[in-house]
Amino acid sequence: MTGMKFRRSCDQCGTTFFSTDRKARFCAKHQPRRAGQEAEGRAPAPPPASPKLAKVVLSGRPSPGLSGGKRQKGVSRQRQPQIRTLTPEVRARIASAFQHLRTVPGSAIPLDAKQIERYLRRIHTAISQQLWVSRAVVSEVIQDLRAALEIAAIELTPEQREQAVAMYRRFIETGERPPGGRRRFIAQQLGVSLDSIVLVIRQWAQAQYAQSPTPKPTREQLFLIEKAFYRHLLEGDEPYEELPEAIAHDLGFVTPYQVLRWIDVLYDNSKFSADLEETTPEQRAAVIAEYQDYLRQATPPERSLHATIAEKIGGITPRQVHKALYDHRVELRRQCLERSLVTV
Repeated sequence: MTGMKFRRSCDQCGTTFFSTDRKARFCAKHQPRRAGQEAEGRAPAPPPASPKLAKVVLSGRPSPGLSGGKRQKGVSRQRQPQIRTLTPEVRARIASAFQHLRTVPGSAIPLDAKQIERYLRRIHTAISQQLWVSRAVVSEVIQDLRAALEIAAIELTPEQREQAVAMYRRFIETGERPPGGRRRFIAQQLGVSLDSIVLVIRQWAQAQYAQSPTPKPTREQLFLIEKAFYRHLLEGDEPYEELPEAIAHDLGFVTPYQVLRWIDVLYDNSKFSADLEETTPEQRAAVIAEYQDYLRQATPPERSLHATIAEKIGGITPRQVHKALYDHRVELRRQCLERSLVTV
């Protein structure tokens, strides 16, 4: 068995080494000193790491002696957190990087508004990594830049733009949803491309949100809009057409358009399949009771409304809850409109 070596792991540094001693605990670098070792001409064991270097390793920052902050072997480096606040300086840097990357891969040919869609993921990732900015901030800036690029791609006259916006706003006010979608219907009526209508409506909607002190309401703020809308429906103190203006005035943090848009979401029936099972009268009554309790709370539940009610009642799906609430809101709107006609 002479000459056999055993694979061992150093107790101090963890390095794997081979030794004829099957019980060896330390590699050659960390062997305990023995008397007379230095006298025999062996180099002394290396001194322990200085406190300064240990501090660098723990903090993740390069020591003053390291040229240019270059990471040395054995010295960890901790990266700064990504930028998540959009400032004018960050916006300018993202815009500059976007203009540089807005080219066909492998060439200097700029991408137009229609071509850029397929490369957006690559551009977002590249800018986020290059500037160390969160993808959400990068996406927000690039969306604004794309809107400016898309203006040139819209093939509508000023009159057609006005007609498209008026038709879309009317759909929101009435809650009407033509087969195939509102934008497709408008495009067919005006005899223009669907892409042009999508861009015109998007730009108009973004301009409406930009006028608000709260361009992107939180879930809690949308909950307050829903509570105010339900209260007005029950009390009938305002004509239905004037509810967005009244609610926006009372709340103060949204515009009438934002209220109107959220009401339109509450009356969205596009997700109900033809084979959705009908609920029983008892189930509908239970859903309405839970919904009224929901509106009495100060904040919305952590989970979605439909899932929360379905879990409380049992034996009913979130989509069935959605349909029951939709029918309930439709009935309340009908009653409110009737009261408005009687008042007039």
